Amino acid sequence: MTNSPRIVFLGNHTLGVRVLGVIRRLATLVGVVAHPEDPEDGVRYESVFSEARRLEVPTIRIQGKRPELEGFVRKCSPDLLWITDYRYLLPERILALAPRGAVNLHPSLLPKYRGRAVVNWAILRGETEFGLTAHFVDAGMDTGDIIAVRRFGLTQAEDVGDALDKLYPLYESVAAEVLTGFCHGNVPRRAQDHTQATEFPRRTPADGLIDWSAPAREVWNLIRAVAAPYPGAFCPWNQSRLRIWRASGIQLFSPGAVPAPGEVLDISADGQTMVVACRDAGLVIGRYEVEEAFGSAGLRPGNRLGATSELVSV
Repeated sequence: MTNSPRIVFLGNHTLGVRVLGVIRRLATLVGVVAHPEDPEDGVRYESVFSEARRLEVPTIRIQGKRPELEGFVRKCSPDLLWITDYRYLLPERILALAPRGAVNLHPSLLPKYRGRAVVNWAILRGETEFGLTAHFVDAGMDTGDIIAVRRFGLTQAEDVGDALDKLYPLYESVAAEVLTGFCHGNVPRRAQDHTQATEFPRRTPADGLIDWSAPAREVWNLIRAVAAPYPGAFCPWNQSRLRIWRASGIQLFSPGAVPAPGEVLDISADGQTMVVACRDAGLVIGRYEVEEAFGSAGLRPGNRLGATSELVSV
Protein backbone atom coordinates (compact mmCIF):
# COMPACT_ATOMS: atom_id res chain seq x y z
CA MET A 1 0.00 0.00 0.00
CA THR A 2 1.51 3.31 -1.04
CA ASN A 3 -0.78 5.96 0.41
CA SER A 4 -3.10 4.64 3.08
CA PRO A 5 -5.71 7.36 3.79
CA ARG A 6 -6.61 8.64 7.22
CA ILE A 7 -10.35 8.01 7.52
CA VAL A 8 -13.18 9.30 9.68
CA PHE A 9 -16.01 6.80 9.43
CA LEU A 10 -19.69 7.75 9.78
CA GLY A 11 -22.09 4.85 10.08
CA ASN A 12 -24.50 2.64 11.90
CA HIS A 13 -25.71 -0.91 12.51
CA THR A 14 -24.27 -4.23 11.33
CA LEU A 15 -23.24 -2.95 7.91
CA GLY A 16 -21.24 -0.21 9.56
CA VAL A 17 -19.48 -2.65 11.89
CA ARG A 18 -18.47 -4.87 8.97
CA VAL A 19 -17.10 -1.99 6.93
CA LEU A 20 -15.23 -0.70 9.99
CA GLY A 21 -13.29 -3.97 9.96
CA VAL A 22 -12.29 -3.45 6.33
CA ILE A 23 -11.16 0.12 7.00
CA ARG A 24 -9.06 -1.00 9.96
CA ARG A 25 -7.36 -3.56 7.74
CA LEU A 26 -6.65 -1.39 4.70
CA ALA A 27 -6.48 2.21 5.92
CA THR A 28 -5.92 4.32 9.04
CA LEU A 29 -9.09 4.77 11.08
CA VAL A 30 -8.72 8.04 13.00
CA GLY A 31 -12.30 8.68 14.15
CA VAL A 32 -15.83 7.27 14.19
CA VAL A 33 -19.14 9.11 14.09
CA ALA A 34 -22.08 6.95 15.15
CA HIS A 35 -25.79 7.72 15.30
CA PRO A 36 -27.28 9.25 18.43
CA GLU A 37 -28.49 6.74 21.01
CA ASP A 38 -30.21 4.01 18.97
CA PRO A 39 -32.61 1.50 20.58
CA GLU A 40 -31.81 -1.02 17.82
CA ASP A 41 -28.11 -1.17 18.77
CA GLY A 42 -27.31 -4.59 20.15
CA VAL A 43 -30.89 -5.78 19.61
CA ARG A 44 -31.59 -6.08 15.88
CA TYR A 45 -28.19 -4.85 14.75
CA GLU A 46 -24.59 -4.64 15.85
CA SER A 47 -23.48 -1.30 17.27
CA VAL A 48 -20.93 0.91 15.50
CA PHE A 49 -20.55 2.95 18.68
CA SER A 50 -19.76 -0.10 20.81
CA GLU A 51 -17.35 -1.49 18.21
CA ALA A 52 -15.49 1.82 17.94
CA ARG A 53 -15.16 2.01 21.71
CA ARG A 54 -13.86 -1.56 21.74
CA LEU A 55 -11.25 -0.60 19.15
CA GLU A 56 -10.33 2.45 21.27
CA VAL A 57 -10.89 4.82 18.35
CA PRO A 58 -12.02 8.41 19.06
CA THR A 59 -15.80 8.25 18.79
CA ILE A 60 -18.79 10.57 18.94
CA ARG A 61 -22.55 9.97 18.67
CA ILE A 62 -24.11 12.86 16.79
CA GLN A 63 -26.42 13.97 14.00
CA GLY A 64 -24.93 15.20 10.76
CA LYS A 65 -25.74 18.89 11.17
CA ARG A 66 -24.80 19.36 14.82
CA PRO A 67 -22.07 22.01 15.21
CA GLU A 68 -19.93 19.70 17.36
CA LEU A 69 -19.41 17.40 14.38
CA GLU A 70 -17.22 19.89 12.55
CA GLY A 71 -14.88 20.24 15.52
CA PHE A 72 -14.60 16.46 15.92
CA VAL A 73 -13.80 15.85 12.26
CA ARG A 74 -11.36 18.76 12.12
CA LYS A 75 -9.49 17.42 15.17
CA CYS A 76 -9.20 13.97 13.54
CA SER A 77 -7.66 15.57 10.41
CA PRO A 78 -8.87 12.95 7.91
CA ASP A 79 -7.86 12.54 4.28
CA LEU A 80 -11.14 10.80 3.48
CA LEU A 81 -14.63 10.52 4.97
CA TRP A 82 -16.31 7.12 4.67
CA ILE A 83 -20.08 6.73 5.10
CA THR A 84 -22.02 3.50 5.57
CA ASP A 85 -25.67 3.51 6.72
CA TYR A 86 -25.44 7.01 8.20
CA ARG A 87 -28.88 8.64 7.98
CA TYR A 88 -27.87 12.28 7.93
CA LEU A 89 -26.78 14.46 5.02
CA LEU A 90 -23.49 16.21 5.65
CA PRO A 91 -23.14 19.96 5.06
CA GLU A 92 -20.53 21.08 2.56
CA ARG A 93 -18.31 22.55 5.29
CA ILE A 94 -17.90 19.04 6.74
CA LEU A 95 -17.22 17.47 3.35
CA ALA A 96 -14.55 20.11 2.70
CA LEU A 97 -12.53 18.90 5.70
CA ALA A 98 -11.40 15.74 3.84
CA PRO A 99 -9.09 16.62 0.91
CA ARG A 100 -9.60 13.26 -0.79
CA GLY A 101 -13.36 13.54 -0.59
CA ALA A 102 -16.13 11.46 0.97
CA VAL A 103 -17.37 8.04 -0.11
CA ASN A 104 -20.76 6.47 0.58
CA LEU A 105 -21.98 2.91 0.04
CA HIS A 106 -25.60 3.02 -1.13
CA PRO A 107 -27.70 -0.17 -1.50
CA SER A 108 -29.15 0.46 -4.95
CA LEU A 109 -28.11 0.78 -8.57
CA LEU A 110 -27.72 4.54 -8.66
CA PRO A 111 -29.17 6.78 -9.92
CA LYS A 112 -32.21 4.55 -9.30
CA TYR A 113 -33.56 4.42 -5.74
CA ARG A 114 -31.87 7.36 -4.10
CA GLY A 115 -32.97 8.07 -0.54
CA ARG A 116 -34.05 5.94 2.40
CA ALA A 117 -35.19 2.31 2.83
CA VAL A 118 -34.36 1.70 -0.82
CA VAL A 119 -34.09 -2.10 -0.61
CA ASN A 120 -37.57 -2.23 0.94
CA TRP A 121 -38.94 0.11 -1.73
CA ALA A 122 -37.36 -1.90 -4.56
CA ILE A 123 -38.93 -5.14 -3.31
CA LEU A 124 -42.25 -3.40 -2.79
CA ARG A 125 -42.14 -2.30 -6.43
CA GLY A 126 -41.36 -5.79 -7.69
CA GLU A 127 -37.74 -5.26 -8.78
CA THR A 128 -35.66 -8.35 -9.55
CA GLU A 129 -32.24 -6.67 -9.96
CA PHE A 130 -30.58 -5.02 -6.98
CA GLY A 131 -27.13 -3.70 -6.23
CA LEU A 132 -24.64 -1.73 -4.20
CA THR A 133 -23.04 1.50 -5.43
CA ALA A 134 -19.93 3.18 -4.06
CA HIS A 135 -20.04 6.88 -4.89
CA PHE A 136 -18.46 10.16 -3.95
CA VAL A 137 -20.59 12.37 -1.71
CA ASP A 138 -21.59 15.87 -2.72
CA ALA A 139 -24.20 18.27 -1.37
CA GLY A 140 -27.09 16.27 -2.83
CA MET A 141 -28.80 13.06 -1.71
CA ASP A 142 -26.93 10.13 -3.31
CA THR A 143 -26.06 12.30 -6.33
CA GLY A 144 -22.24 12.11 -6.42
CA ASP A 145 -20.02 10.45 -9.02
CA ILE A 146 -20.04 6.65 -9.11
CA ILE A 147 -16.89 4.69 -8.22
CA ALA A 148 -18.00 1.05 -8.33
CA VAL A 149 -21.20 -0.99 -8.73
CA ARG A 150 -22.12 -4.58 -7.83
CA ARG A 151 -25.36 -6.25 -8.93
CA PHE A 152 -27.38 -9.20 -7.67
CA GLY A 153 -30.78 -10.72 -8.32
CA LEU A 154 -33.73 -11.47 -6.05
CA THR A 155 -36.54 -13.87 -6.85
CA GLN A 156 -40.21 -13.63 -5.86
CA ALA A 157 -39.56 -16.36 -3.30
CA GLU A 158 -36.91 -14.24 -1.54
CA ASP A 159 -37.50 -11.34 0.83
CA VAL A 160 -35.63 -8.41 2.33
CA GLY A 161 -33.75 -10.68 4.73
CA ASP A 162 -32.41 -12.63 1.74
CA ALA A 163 -31.45 -9.35 0.06
CA LEU A 164 -29.47 -8.28 3.13
CA ASP A 165 -27.71 -11.65 3.23
CA LYS A 166 -26.52 -10.94 -0.31
CA LEU A 167 -25.70 -7.30 0.38
CA TYR A 168 -23.63 -7.71 3.55
CA PRO A 169 -20.63 -9.43 1.90
CA LEU A 170 -20.84 -6.95 -1.01
CA TYR A 171 -20.36 -4.07 1.41
CA GLU A 172 -17.11 -5.63 2.58
CA SER A 173 -15.80 -6.55 -0.87
CA VAL A 174 -16.69 -3.20 -2.46
CA ALA A 175 -15.21 -1.30 0.48
CA ALA A 176 -11.98 -3.29 0.10
CA GLU A 177 -11.86 -2.63 -3.66
CA VAL A 178 -12.43 1.11 -3.32
CA LEU A 179 -10.03 1.52 -0.40
CA THR A 180 -7.33 -0.33 -2.33
CA GLY A 181 -7.90 2.13 -5.17
CA PHE A 182 -7.42 5.07 -2.82
CA CYS A 183 -4.25 3.53 -1.44
CA HIS A 184 -2.80 3.24 -4.96
CA GLY A 185 -4.18 6.53 -6.26
CA ASN A 186 -6.47 4.82 -8.75
CA VAL A 187 -10.11 5.66 -8.07
CA PRO A 188 -12.38 5.71 -11.14
CA ARG A 189 -15.37 8.00 -11.22
CA ARG A 190 -18.24 8.70 -13.59
CA ALA A 191 -21.10 11.13 -13.32
CA GLN A 192 -24.61 9.84 -12.68
CA ASP A 193 -27.30 10.29 -15.31
CA HIS A 194 -29.62 12.44 -13.24
CA THR A 195 -32.40 12.12 -15.81
CA GLN A 196 -32.75 8.46 -14.75
CA ALA A 197 -32.92 9.20 -11.02
CA THR A 198 -35.70 8.07 -8.70
CA GLU A 199 -36.02 9.04 -5.03
CA PHE A 200 -37.82 7.39 -2.13
CA PRO A 201 -38.63 8.51 1.43
CA ARG A 202 -38.11 6.76 4.73
CA ARG A 203 -40.56 4.06 5.84
CA THR A 204 -42.05 3.41 9.28
CA PRO A 205 -43.49 0.23 10.87
CA ALA A 206 -47.00 1.56 10.14
CA ASP A 207 -46.25 1.25 6.41
CA GLY A 208 -46.45 -2.52 6.86
CA LEU A 209 -50.26 -2.35 7.16
CA ILE A 210 -51.85 -4.67 4.57
CA ASP A 211 -54.64 -3.51 2.28
CA TRP A 212 -56.30 -6.76 1.19
CA SER A 213 -58.17 -4.92 -1.58
CA ALA A 214 -54.86 -4.54 -3.43
CA PRO A 215 -53.78 -7.14 -6.04
CA ALA A 216 -52.29 -10.32 -4.55
CA ARG A 217 -48.87 -9.64 -6.08
CA GLU A 218 -48.72 -6.21 -4.42
CA VAL A 219 -49.62 -7.67 -1.02
CA TRP A 220 -47.00 -10.39 -1.49
CA ASN A 221 -44.36 -7.78 -2.32
CA LEU A 222 -45.27 -5.80 0.80
CA ILE A 223 -44.83 -8.91 2.95
CA ARG A 224 -41.44 -9.57 1.32
CA ALA A 225 -40.36 -5.95 1.70
CA VAL A 226 -40.89 -5.71 5.46
CA ALA A 227 -40.02 -9.26 6.56
CA ALA A 228 -37.40 -9.90 9.26
CA PRO A 229 -35.24 -8.18 10.36
CA TYR A 230 -37.87 -5.49 9.73
CA PRO A 231 -41.11 -5.38 11.79
CA GLY A 232 -43.24 -7.39 9.33
CA ALA A 233 -46.54 -6.83 7.51
CA PHE A 234 -49.70 -6.83 9.62
CA CYS A 235 -53.45 -6.31 9.68
CA PRO A 236 -56.10 -6.05 12.42
CA TRP A 237 -57.96 -9.18 13.45
CA ASN A 238 -60.56 -9.65 16.19
CA GLN A 239 -59.17 -6.86 18.40
CA SER A 240 -55.73 -8.36 17.84
CA ARG A 241 -53.07 -7.89 15.24
CA LEU A 242 -52.05 -10.55 12.75
CA ARG A 243 -48.37 -10.33 11.85
CA ILE A 244 -47.49 -11.95 8.51
CA TRP A 245 -43.88 -12.88 7.76
CA ARG A 246 -44.01 -14.88 4.55
CA ALA A 247 -46.23 -15.66 1.55
CA SER A 248 -45.59 -18.58 -0.75
CA GLY A 249 -47.95 -18.41 -3.74
CA ILE A 250 -51.05 -17.11 -5.45
CA GLN A 251 -54.25 -19.12 -6.03
CA LEU A 252 -56.90 -18.12 -8.58
CA PHE A 253 -60.44 -17.84 -7.29
CA SER A 254 -62.89 -20.65 -8.04
CA PRO A 255 -65.10 -19.93 -11.08
CA GLY A 256 -67.91 -17.59 -10.12
CA ALA A 257 -66.46 -16.89 -6.65
CA VAL A 258 -66.11 -13.25 -5.60
CA PRO A 259 -64.80 -13.32 -2.04
CA ALA A 260 -64.44 -10.15 -0.02
CA PRO A 261 -60.89 -8.80 0.29
CA GLY A 262 -59.33 -10.13 3.48
CA GLU A 263 -61.58 -13.21 3.66
CA VAL A 264 -59.81 -16.35 4.88
CA LEU A 265 -60.49 -18.84 2.08
CA ASP A 266 -58.66 -21.83 3.53
CA ILE A 267 -56.48 -22.74 6.47
CA SER A 268 -54.43 -25.88 6.96
CA ALA A 269 -55.35 -28.42 9.62
CA ASP A 270 -52.25 -27.56 11.61
CA GLY A 271 -52.91 -23.83 11.24
CA GLN A 272 -49.49 -23.24 9.69
CA THR A 273 -50.71 -21.86 6.35
CA MET A 274 -53.80 -20.11 5.06
CA VAL A 275 -55.15 -18.50 1.89
CA VAL A 276 -56.49 -14.96 2.08
CA ALA A 277 -58.50 -13.19 -0.63
CA CYS A 278 -56.99 -10.12 -2.27
CA ARG A 279 -58.52 -8.07 -5.07
CA ASP A 280 -57.77 -10.53 -7.86
CA ALA A 281 -56.68 -13.83 -6.28
CA GLY A 282 -55.97 -15.67 -3.06
CA LEU A 283 -52.58 -15.22 -1.41
CA VAL A 284 -51.02 -18.25 0.28
CA ILE A 285 -49.64 -17.17 3.66
CA GLY A 286 -46.84 -19.41 4.85
CA ARG A 287 -45.86 -17.91 8.18
CA TYR A 288 -47.91 -15.72 10.48
CA GLU A 289 -48.66 -15.08 14.12
CA VAL A 290 -51.45 -13.52 16.14
CA GLU A 291 -50.12 -11.09 18.70
CA GLU A 292 -51.96 -12.35 21.73
CA ALA A 293 -51.08 -9.27 23.73
CA PHE A 294 -53.74 -7.54 21.67
CA GLY A 295 -56.44 -10.12 22.39
CA SER A 296 -57.39 -13.70 21.56
CA ALA A 297 -58.22 -15.00 18.08
CA GLY A 298 -59.29 -18.24 16.42
CA LEU A 299 -58.79 -18.01 12.67
CA ARG A 300 -60.92 -20.19 10.40
CA PRO A 301 -62.26 -20.09 6.84
CA GLY A 302 -64.88 -17.40 6.37
CA ASN A 303 -63.27 -14.98 8.80
CA ARG A 304 -62.38 -11.60 7.34
CA LEU A 305 -59.11 -9.92 8.20
CA GLY A 306 -59.01 -6.19 8.84
CA ALA A 307 -58.74 -3.54 6.15
CA THR A 308 -56.73 -0.33 6.10
CA SER A 309 -59.56 1.63 7.73
CA GLU A 310 -59.20 -0.53 10.83
CA LEU A 311 -55.62 0.37 11.69
CA VAL A 312 -54.45 -0.59 15.13
CA SER A 313 -51.45 1.15 16.69
CA VAL A 314 -48.02 -0.19 15.77
